[in-house]
Amino acid sequence: MDKKMTPCLRKEALEKIRDQLSGNDATTQSFRLLKAMQVLGGISTIEANRYLDILNPPARKLNLIQRGYIIPLVWVYEDSSCGKLHRVGKYIYMGETSYPLFDHLDDEVPE
Repeated sequence: MDKKMTPCLRKEALEKIRDQLSGNDATTQSFRLLKAMQVLGGISTIEANRYLDILNPPARKLNLIQRGYIIPLVWVYEDSSCGKLHRVGKYIYMGETSYPLFDHLDDEVPE
């Protein structure tokens, strides 16, 4: 599920992604979330907010699902900025949807 990293290394990886994909529009934020999940395996809503500058992680997850990505949610407990423990969502990247029956519809039609 999650790639094993120390909290410090996770923070550095997330900040690097934030700096590489800068911008505040919904599309850029969605791709920051996607990249973080691909690199780290999973990311909590607190991490997305705190380190990726994504103010509404559930909306960005929905944008990605609408684009065909499979992103289940699991519940975890994490400390907030003030040190209180909260039950928060963690998004796990599982790949893209595929519909084998329809995969070749756009291919050239044989004569």
